[in-house]
Amino acid sequence: MNSSEWHASLRIGWRCAWVAATVAIALTSIPAVAGEAAVPLTPEQRFALALEAQTEKDYRAMLRWLRTSAEAGFRPAQEMLGMALLGGPALFGNAVQRQPCEALGWFIRAADQGSEIGRAHRNLLNRQPLGRRCR
Repeated sequence: MNSSEWHASLRIGWRCAWVAATVAIALTSIPAVAGEAAVPLTPEQRFALALEAQTEKDYRAMLRWLRTSAEAGFRPAQEMLGMALLGGPALFGNAVQRQPCEALGWFIRAADQGSEIGRAHRNLLNRQPLGRRCR
């Protein structure tokens, strides 16, 4: 190896070391717990993460993100969470248990915010014997 080749390889080595150090510094700023954000997420962002989890067929994560978004008062998350809990395994396999009484609660919250979907499902469930048992 001549002198110019040696200098070129040394420069490449330093660049690789710089990139590795930059990546290491960036990795230390990632939150330690999966799903924990360094910056608080808005309900809309949590809902988007729920949709992403649904696309990936990670239904447990979908429920977790839907709940946090719905609890923060985001109406589309309340509607979708109600539907997921009403459909349960028929829609999402064993990852989501059918919980019609909890679904009714989310439909009521969505209806209280003016949701036609929430209102229709609330009225439908309240006409069923199951809905009357939830009170």
